[in-house]
Amino acid sequence: MFNSVKRIALATSVSIAALSTAAFANEEIVFSEIEVTAVMGAAENANALDVFPEIVTDLEQAIASRVQTDSDASLPTIKIDIRQISLNGNPMLTSLEGFNEISGVVAIADDNNSIGAQSFAVNIAAYPGDQIVPEGFIAVQPSEDDFYNAMIAGFADTVLQRIDTINIK
Repeated sequence: MFNSVKRIALATSVSIAALSTAAFANEEIVFSEIEVTAVMGAAENANALDVFPEIVTDLEQAIASRVQTDSDASLPTIKIDIRQISLNGNPMLTSLEGFNEISGVVAIADDNNSIGAQSFAVNIAAYPGDQIVPEGFIAVQPSEDDFYNAMIAGFADTVLQRIDTINIK
């Protein structure tokens, strides 16, 4: 299974590179805070945070590298709640298998109401080319050597794409 995920990773990296060059952040929006939390511990038999303890920090950094930030607390914020990390729907991971699905909810808000409050789900999945991706998931193809970074980049790129659609009042 892991070899299949690794093969998919190569195609995902290529797809993500294409998305990264095509999608530029809405340069008019500057964010004061990017906060990622994970509440998967509440799920029975979920151990993703034990296997990937840096995933929250890595996702925060990936998103921060794609948007403009400033310390002005009156600027909009991005808050992400990672709700599931799984391997083919199973939340019990082993360090050898990795994961191929990550889901979360993104909330973007600001005190000045210049962009309003917005919330949307992000679901990323990596599967072999011949396998059906679950409904509501965006397929990414991680590289053979680095599926983890491809999944994080796919999630961050999807957040960036949604930010690009925000209209400033």
